[in-house]
Amino acid sequence: MNYFKNIFKSIKVQLIFYICLLTTVPLLSVCIVEYYSSKNAIEQRVIEQLTSIADLKKIELNNWLEERLTDTSVIARNKVLAAAATSLLQQRRGFDNVEQLKNSGTAGINYKRVLENLHALKQFYKHYNVISIIDGANGEIVVSTYPEIIGKTVKSFNNYIDILQEKEVDVRDVYTSELTDQNCMTYFCPVCLTDPFTLESSDVIIGVILLDVNVKNSIEPLIRNWPGMGNTGETLLVRKEGNSIIYLNDLRHKERAALKFASDIHSTLDTPSVLSASGKEGINKSMDYRNIRVLSAYRYIPVLKWGLVAKQDLTEAFAPIEKLKNHVIVLIFICLAFVIVIGISFTNRITKPILQLVEGAKAIGLGNLDQRISVVSQNEVGLLAEEFNQMAAKLKESYSNLEQKIDERTSQLLRAERLAAVGELAAEVAHEINNPLGGLRNFASMLESESENAAQTKKYAVLMLEGLKRVEMIVKRLLTFSRPYALHVSENNINTIINNSIEFIEHRVDPSHVFIHKNLNESLPPIYIDADHISQVFINVMINALESMPNGGTLTIKTDTCKKHESCITVYITDTGCGISNETINKIFEPFFTTKNKEGEKGLGMGLAISKRIIEDHHGEISVESMVGAGTTFKICLPRRKG
Repeated sequence: MNYFKNIFKSIKVQLIFYICLLTTVPLLSVCIVEYYSSKNAIEQRVIEQLTSIADLKKIELNNWLEERLTDTSVIARNKVLAAAATSLLQQRRGFDNVEQLKNSGTAGINYKRVLENLHALKQFYKHYNVISIIDGANGEIVVSTYPEIIGKTVKSFNNYIDILQEKEVDVRDVYTSELTDQNCMTYFCPVCLTDPFTLESSDVIIGVILLDVNVKNSIEPLIRNWPGMGNTGETLLVRKEGNSIIYLNDLRHKERAALKFASDIHSTLDTPSVLSASGKEGINKSMDYRNIRVLSAYRYIPVLKWGLVAKQDLTEAFAPIEKLKNHVIVLIFICLAFVIVIGISFTNRITKPILQLVEGAKAIGLGNLDQRISVVSQNEVGLLAEEFNQMAAKLKESYSNLEQKIDERTSQLLRAERLAAVGELAAEVAHEINNPLGGLRNFASMLESESENAAQTKKYAVLMLEGLKRVEMIVKRLLTFSRPYALHVSENNINTIINNSIEFIEHRVDPSHVFIHKNLNESLPPIYIDADHISQVFINVMINALESMPNGGTLTIKTDTCKKHESCITVYITDTGCGISNETINKIFEPFFTTKNKEGEKGLGMGLAISKRIIEDHHGEISVESMVGAGTTFKICLPRRKG
């Protein structure tokens, strides 16, 4: 875990991570939206396809059933057939069996004529595989296109007779014939007593014409024939019998299921079959009779109270969706790999010059003022490196000429004891410059070791640049008493300058255990000042305050309108340090006056003197109130406009 934490501290790793995050999140969002949009479109298409198939098969099946009823009605109205069948049935009752009837003279001729007529009907109406005529008195099959059943008795013939008393034609639902051992449907119509000469018929039923339809050869091909069935598509017919659902056709995934396979209506399996057999229609996802998830469209066939179900396994129906998902995943990984490669190339161009800046800042912090950074890019990092090199050159020049300049400037000195300080001036100025250099060194260390984002890196770089400017300004301050300098006044927010100044001394706050309390008036108007010079004043005063609290304390910075002048703003900097004695307080603004005479302490004594000069050049005032052991307050009053 620590290993990964250390890796993530690297700016390069962070940049790559955030680049990947910023590019893949939108890409992933687009892919997800597109995936679900396509998924819904595909799902809707599959649903529409199954719905269309179910509706089509319902129409085809209804039409087919109605057509067979129409065929049967036409046959029932055939007077010639009815007259011939009447004669044949009457002749049959004069013989012991059908064979005798067939072998007799006149009766045999009539028998052949009726049989030929039945074959002609079978040839014309191709959906019927067996056409028979049974005796209405005993249910005997007298004549049939299927010779093996002639002379056998139909046990349910009384049901046919009873139904035909009410209807001209009817159909017996799918059943297994005891005569042919086939699953069939039987359409039937009456043979009414008909005069063979006048063809006038009565209402007396003396026989029944049976037209058998083989389910396997007629209905099953009809309902199974639909495009896009695939490897799992299936259409099935069911009907309700008591508390069970009976499957009327052989199933694709279960052999010899017709009339032999049933399902409890309370079972959680094959819900569409239960619903369709109960007269309902719709489409849903559910488990089928195999306990496999399917998409089903179900319809109700009112003619025979059948349920019709068209279904397909979800895995096959939505296979294009899975294929689409795989393509999306591959696309995301390809894009991610491409982004990582681009990210590594991009971050190398950013982090390499930053690392060079860190090394350069370290070298300068250690006193190597010959250090230069060879960055040739024209972006912000390149400009920062160029400015860094310029500051390093100026700093070296300042150091090299510092002793000579001190000699030249120490000749606005009035007392002989100040001349003794000339020999120590270079060391004192070096100490003064070490304050911003220490900050630069700390910022460089933070850039190298702390886990920061790009914004923090830029922030530290800006602070480093400001620190170098501070060094240059310290050197320039030595000249302030010998020649005039120009103020660069612009509109500024005093609170912003204070916050920036506090950031520059924050590296000294934690070690000294000092708490900074800010009481900044946010409603103050802008003020026209030289921000760099005023910031130097605040830094000088705050550093003195920190040094007056070696054992910790509170540093309070307050901004408000001036109590004496309406057109001024006042800044109060208060510490809880050791305070200033009455003998000393009148001398603290004198050049080269310092109280840092203890062992290990060094001070130039120019900070407050220069600060006073800066404030006065802004036509402002700086004053101090202090009590030994009770802390010190510096009050800085600045006019809002240039005086």
